[in-house]
Amino acid sequence: MNRDEFMRRLAQALRDMPEEERRRALEYYENYFDEAGPENEAEVLRTLGAPEKVAADILRDFAENDSAQNRNHTKDHIHETKERATEGARQMKDRFQTMDSGQKLLVLVLACVALVCIVPACFGVIGGIGGILIALVCVVAVVFLIVPVLDLAAWGCAIGFAIAAGVNVVSNPPVALCFIGIALICAAVGILLWQLTVYLFRTTFPALIRGIADFFRRLLGRS
Repeated sequence: MNRDEFMRRLAQALRDMPEEERRRALEYYENYFDEAGPENEAEVLRTLGAPEKVAADILRDFAENDSAQNRNHTKDHIHETKERATEGARQMKDRFQTMDSGQKLLVLVLACVALVCIVPACFGVIGGIGGILIALVCVVAVVFLIVPVLDLAAWGCAIGFAIAAGVNVVSNPPVALCFIGIALICAAVGILLWQLTVYLFRTTFPALIRGIADFFRRLLGRS
């Protein structure tokens, strides 16, 4: 492997980097070869190793630096947001202090009126959401109850057709065979519905109840 092949493979391995960062990395190793000179090219290639390994180190360093920059940017954004909020509160406090007694009284009255109007509305919204969730639970509960009822009906049909097949097995064998087939189909449906019932009441329904309970717990914890 010579210098040209090393640089070609390195450029190929760095193809997923941003173009500017990729160009800088390739220029760095071009300059590295230039400073070492043609007579030391073999030694440089031996020291650097495989270009794919060099590319992996470059990509790892780039990812770490990029992650650190993102964290710093997030911290700066949070700090700026806090500063703006603090400055806004300070300005509101200064404005309130510069008001005369009549203006302060008017602001307090308006704040009380707003509080009286907003609090019942919030309770109404919370109650409406709770009512919707309870209605959904009731609907789901009805659906869950329908499944075992259908299961019982399927088993009842299977037993009924089996009895009918027994009654007609001597007098009318073809009809008996038909009844036996229908009874087996009903039994298969009953087995499937039984498995579905077990699954619903062991996993889905308890998980739904826990989810709703957690939702109300978080809702009440925030209020």
